[in-house]
Amino acid sequence: MATLIELRNLMNDSNLLNKVTTAVIISADTVMRAADTAAPFSQVAGNHDKRVTWAKTAFENPVSEGNKFLMSVLASNKGATLAAITGATDVDVQSNVDEAVDLLSGVIV
Repeated sequence: MATLIELRNLMNDSNLLNKVTTAVIISADTVMRAADTAAPFSQVAGNHDKRVTWAKTAFENPVSEGNKFLMSVLASNKGATLAAITGATDVDVQSNVDEAVDLLSGVIV
């Protein structure tokens, strides 16, 4: 398990931030194309509209959104080792970001 200090230090890892930020843009594009019609995206009425509002923000300021999502990804992987986190595949990172979209777009409150 990564220590709290190791997790905090990963918030400054530019490679990890770049991967997460790119995954955020891909998630935002998925939402804008209305392709968010299955898990992990909630299908409750009105949730797509909340995600669209978030996606517009993600396109306007991807680095800011990338930082937010990086924190969420690190928190959700707090039980993983440092090696597992830094060695995560693109598919793993994208999956983690997709799973955080509803949380950070305000769908889950």
